[in-house]
Amino acid sequence: PAHALQLRVVCARVGPERQPMAESSSSSSTRQYTGDETKKTVLGDGITMKRMIDDAIIGVLLEDDSDFVEDVALSNFKLVVGFASVGASVVSHVYPAAFPKNWHVLLLCCLWYFIGSGILQLLLSFVELESIVLLRYKEKRDRRPYGLNVSTHFPRYQDVFTLGVTPLPSGSLGLVSAPKFKPEQPEEGEPLASDDHTQVHWSVAELFDERGVFYEEKFQRLVRAFVKKYLLATVGDAEEVATPRSSSSESLGESSGDDDGEGKNGNGVRRNKDARKY
Repeated sequence: PAHALQLRVVCARVGPERQPMAESSSSSSTRQYTGDETKKTVLGDGITMKRMIDDAIIGVLLEDDSDFVEDVALSNFKLVVGFASVGASVVSHVYPAAFPKNWHVLLLCCLWYFIGSGILQLLLSFVELESIVLLRYKEKRDRRPYGLNVSTHFPRYQDVFTLGVTPLPSGSLGLVSAPKFKPEQPEEGEPLASDDHTQVHWSVAELFDERGVFYEEKFQRLVRAFVKKYLLATVGDAEEVATPRSSSSESLGESSGDDDGEGKNGNGVRRNKDARKY
């Protein structure tokens, strides 16, 4: 009984001290991208940061009032090739003969699978490249291309994020012959501004604050401005993208109602030089 009493006393003392550890673990998990209204991530996790930025771009381009829809023809083709490749394993299992009498069937199924996998890998490595979404217009017009190929570039151990748009003259199935996205990485020390209307650069320090909070709404306004600029320069039609709700010249780091007022511009980050152009 004496030992049991001492054990209960020790547990009572240790128990409250372990609660902050659980709270800390819970708070750290909220820094991951969960799709909540306030999106946060761990700074330095480039894969998660790029995914959050890509999702924000796709959300702008596929808004209800946009004149774009996703071109899923290439995605459907990849699904057909993938299911056909996997279906080869089903044939090898149900063929009514035991090994080694079915060796020729196994050989054909393996060849079929590797051919299908090779096609998908070739599409990913040499055709799609860094494309995040393929778009087509809801309504066709003579002066418009069939659609657009939207790509992003965010290399490892770099802080410059590049968004680029190239035309799709014959739709997603003609992506193999469409103009390729070639990101232009600014040299160290040079400004991020680009005269090329097909791509734009941002530093991720302008897209996230020091806590890992993503400036999604302000970034989406800049994306709308960039796409509008691209459409004006290429087809002279910028009605496809919704007009930003406020002036697009607003910097990503500018203070808003829920900012804490830290730093030079309300969030402790540099002003976006590219945003001033729009």
